[in-house]
Amino acid sequence: MSIVKEFNNFNELIKSIDESITATRQQLAEFLRRLEDIKVKSEQDRKLKELLKRLTGEEIAAAGKVVDLKDVKLFINPDSMQEAKILEEIVDKLNRSLQVLQSVRKLLEPLMGLEIEAKITVLYSEGVPTSILIKFVG
Repeated sequence: MSIVKEFNNFNELIKSIDESITATRQQLAEFLRRLEDIKVKSEQDRKLKELLKRLTGEEIAAAGKVVDLKDVKLFINPDSMQEAKILEEIVDKLNRSLQVLQSVRKLLEPLMGLEIEAKITVLYSEGVPTSILIKFVG
């Protein structure tokens, strides 16, 4: 998803990026915690399925259902293994976004001290800046 934000100076832009970095770090920490919890449950489920297979001789079917709708997949009552896979994808995506935000911030940091009035328009794609239009005022 793309959105556009406008800023009056570089300090506002850097502050916004800092806020995005903080929010992304918080999300990443939460999803890492959830991923660890589900991995424990997934391992327990796997062991239980193996035990039941040895006892009954039958494979236990996965509980979750996946519905593929063109651009999105619906996971209905996913089992712990499906959920772990989805959470791993989320963690990976958040980590990549965090790295890009930190990189952009580092590149823009030298502009922070400039006392120049400017209209700054930023195009964000998936939460990270992809294009920055700087138009000096005056």
